[in-house]
Amino acid sequence: MAKMKAAKVARAKRSKARKVSEDPGETKERRTAEQVMETVLMETRVEAETVRLDQWVPIECPHCGEGTELHVIADMDGQSIDGDCTVCCRSYVAHVEIEESEAHVGVEAA
Repeated sequence: MAKMKAAKVARAKRSKARKVSEDPGETKERRTAEQVMETVLMETRVEAETVRLDQWVPIECPHCGEGTELHVIADMDGQSIDGDCTVCCRSYVAHVEIEESEAHVGVEAA
């Protein structure tokens, strides 16, 4: 009987200690941190599943017709890249457009 009473007293003390240590501000902060971590983990999973465009696209110099390749990555969508032909040394501009994981590059004289 004495052991049961001692066990009840010990449980009551632990319960009271937990209630005192859990400040409402700390609880809210902990929940916010957990939500942020869940969001970061979800974004990481989505990013890992995303297919990244990374390919070499053949292009031709608009001046001399010499062929070369342009390295295109997903972040280049809508960009214009200035370059010089390795044969005739004249300038050109390559316009990059990406549609459905496929790169389209148009080249014109600069």
